[in-house]
Amino acid sequence: MAMADAHNNKGKTSFFGNDKGLKSYMKFEEKLKGALFALTMDGLLNRFDTSEKYRETLLTVVAAWFEIFPNWPDAESFAWEKLQSNPVEARRLISSLASLQK
Repeated sequence: MAMADAHNNKGKTSFFGNDKGLKSYMKFEEKLKGALFALTMDGLLNRFDTSEKYRETLLTVVAAWFEIFPNWPDAESFAWEKLQSNPVEARRLISSLASLQK
């Protein structure tokens, strides 16, 4: 849901001028960080794996999620934008959130 919200609120502000896009993106990063740690706790990743290994595993899990729940095209497009279209930026984001070595 955080991915869909981040996609839908990109560039939007509230009536009072609050940046809805920023708030949604911050929530996305918080949820992504939790997902990265969950992958480690579930044994799918090791804390010493590379950010590329984290990205590949995350992409596999996200792809499975969208096969099960295909009715979230906004979230799918946001996931593609953040994790697949620019692998270097995705690895940097993952590294910073999970405190990994590059």
